[in-house]
Amino acid sequence: MIILYLFIILLIGLLKNNYSSDEEFIFSSRKLTLPAFVATFVTTWYGGILEVGRFTFENGIITWVIFGFFYYIAALFLLVFIAPRIHRNNINTIPGYFHKNFGYTSGLLSSIIILFLSSPAPYLMIFATIFNHIYDINYIYSIFIGLLFSISYIILGGFKSIIRTDKIQFILMYTGFIIILIKLYTDFGGISFLINHVPQGHLELSNKLPIGYLLSWLFISMITFIDPNIFHRVYSAKNKKILSKGILYSIVLWMIFDFLTISTGIYASAIIKSSDITSSPYLMLSDMVLPPYLHVFFIISLLSIVMSTIDSFTFTSAITIGNEIKNKKSMKFNTRIGLLITSIIAVVICISFNKVIDIWYVFGSIGASSLLIPLIKIIFNTDYKINYPTLTLIIPSAIASIWIYLGYPYNIDPIFPGMLSSFILNRTIHKLNCK
Repeated sequence: MIILYLFIILLIGLLKNNYSSDEEFIFSSRKLTLPAFVATFVTTWYGGILEVGRFTFENGIITWVIFGFFYYIAALFLLVFIAPRIHRNNINTIPGYFHKNFGYTSGLLSSIIILFLSSPAPYLMIFATIFNHIYDINYIYSIFIGLLFSISYIILGGFKSIIRTDKIQFILMYTGFIIILIKLYTDFGGISFLINHVPQGHLELSNKLPIGYLLSWLFISMITFIDPNIFHRVYSAKNKKILSKGILYSIVLWMIFDFLTISTGIYASAIIKSSDITSSPYLMLSDMVLPPYLHVFFIISLLSIVMSTIDSFTFTSAITIGNEIKNKKSMKFNTRIGLLITSIIAVVICISFNKVIDIWYVFGSIGASSLLIPLIKIIFNTDYKINYPTLTLIIPSAIASIWIYLGYPYNIDPIFPGMLSSFILNRTIHKLNCK
């Protein structure tokens, strides 16, 4: 059944793939309708589903603050202040802004940072974990299977093929978690069961996590503003009305899905002992409580969540690479070359890291430190220019990288010195320009 699902998604992605222009292949001709926008915006957001389950199992309801509330605030800021400007400015990629305002070298450097920030590697690792859990296939082989079934259709179909598959995966992701949550409620009971069985502190927002760690995730949530997938969807929306409604509806749908996933994770912490955890809490919980046919459906739901993110992240990374290839070929051809390069880099990252959350934290801290402040300045002031722009990208990312290498001196998370240096550099150099 799971293999059948993979081939059905592949077939759906391969249908109707005749394109007359690069813009149609890459941006669906900027005609993204409201249902398509919401489906692709929501599904792309949630690829790290197993990490949400693990974090909830270990830390409880505070997960909602870190992976929910902070991101709702960032998305509302995006809706009100940033998305309309992105749509109006008519620059289709994040590096495009840096190329226009800061020059070729800064644009190229921003592309390299974006390439790692938007790598599909974390989601390939999650796919491999799910696939290995079901079929006991070698981890590396599972990564290649994830690549094969998640990006093959993009080579021919581009963005429209992603939208078609996202619509199906949107339905599956919600249905799977609704099913398991109903089963948990009917088998074990509701809030009284959770109060009596979850580890101490799991239902309290005043968790044991350090305040500095929580605040670092607040800053990392601002990656929303430098996420090329979000940027890509915003640019591709048919008009500003669809854009505004689409983001607002997506926030509501994220809230609903967060309730489903975090509630399921809290049930897992009440049912499974920490000492018994050998895999993802979601996977172990579904093994325990779901009958075979519902268990298969839930696994398909998890795969839908992950695969809808793999294809999107691979595609936007490929666009980033394609824009930097200087030849006489079409952008569609260069993007296909970018797909190959992105896939190779993703596999290397998968091999280099043991935990998905480490990839998010490392690349998120470095990327936000380097790009966030100058990009926001450019978006709000399209004429914003400074001397030595490359230094304002290199120094903050270097400081964050060194901080990570040194093991977080003084227990300060790397995003803080990185962002502080970026703020000081941009402000100081801009003031010198004005004199």
